Amino acid sequence: MKLHLGCGSHRLDGWVNLDIDSPLADVRADLRQPLPFQDGQVALIFCEHFHEHITRDEALGFLGECRRVLEPGGRLRLSTPDLRWVVAHYVAGHLDEWADVDWTPRTPCQLMNEGMRSWGHQFLYDRDELTTLLHQAGFAAVETQPHRQSAHPDLAGLECRPWHREIILEAERP
Repeated sequence: MKLHLGCGSHRLDGWVNLDIDSPLADVRADLRQPLPFQDGQVALIFCEHFHEHITRDEALGFLGECRRVLEPGGRLRLSTPDLRWVVAHYVAGHLDEWADVDWTPRTPCQLMNEGMRSWGHQFLYDRDELTTLLHQAGFAAVETQPHRQSAHPDLAGLECRPWHREIILEAERP
């Protein structure tokens, strides 16, 4: 089984799509709660732009649930905004990076505050923090991946959002 968690408006064929309120979801679920699957039942999990919408503690619980439902050797692929990239644009005063998704803050200060707080964001990660969180949840072999590329064919080409230097990590359940 392959899970697409927080599917929103992007449905993946051949995957079980979960979301709290998307009409495209196969399963309606609050991902802050235990996942409705048995231990070790899932081969792959993909989750794009979800972690920033929950607290760090909720994310740790969520990742623990992902680990629980994955079979040994199962893989998780995550994509989330990179706090370092947002900060770099703040420091440089670059305000047009996200114009293609209709976000053009008027000042660097607005960029930083909106990037941290808009769209329901609760916690933005850098690579080190997200890697630490994955290890705390019991994952091993955490690897950075390029946008839409993976050594695992079923995990390649999944991201639907335009590339804005997101953190994309894959982790394995030992």
